[in-house]
Amino acid sequence: MDSKQKIFETFEVPDPIRIKKVVDFIFSEFIDLKDRNILECGVAKGGVVDLLKNSGANLFGVDINPRNNINGSEIVQADLNNGFPDFSVKFDVIFAGEVIEHLFNDTKFIREAKDILKPEGFLIITVPNLTFSFNRIRMLFGKTPLFAYAPYHYHIYTKKIIEELIKSEGFELLKIISSHILFSTRRGKIGKIFEILGNIFPSFGAHLIIFAKKK
Repeated sequence: MDSKQKIFETFEVPDPIRIKKVVDFIFSEFIDLKDRNILECGVAKGGVVDLLKNSGANLFGVDINPRNNINGSEIVQADLNNGFPDFSVKFDVIFAGEVIEHLFNDTKFIREAKDILKPEGFLIITVPNLTFSFNRIRMLFGKTPLFAYAPYHYHIYTKKIIEELIKSEGFELLKIISSHILFSTRRGKIGKIFEILGNIFPSFGAHLIIFAKKK
């Protein structure tokens, strides 16, 4: 078990707009979530399983730290470095929010996720963006980039890096957006503008959001 991840033993999603954009996409693809199988990798209060707990979907989760089941969901404690636990179902959606940068082998995760998705199932991933607008300024002055670098991260991503990774494993890349540019509504109403701009100019956003489909 990767002990560096124990820092997340208690965790609440700090940037809800990232999760909202994911949930909005899921609802845009499925008229009805009843009996849809949705897996969240990295479970937290305010995450996808939490927000969809009354949707009628079959909700599953996996986390390296112990998590309580949320309203009938099935959550398993497991280290994804060792592969996915056996849920004995195929998934319509697999979501990994700020997870793959914590794994030793991100390519292995993408490949294994494809194996347990239904045909035309969706893989949705979010990762911190090295080229976030503030990071471009910080790095000019020799400062450490926000979000992307951490002692418990094993990979650093830009829009191009994550795009190439997804395509290399045979997924159809639907779109890449980002959470926000500069700041979100969490810090003020004007943040709504920067959340919209994050969809238009993802390479400047704080967190990249990748939507892909199994071919």
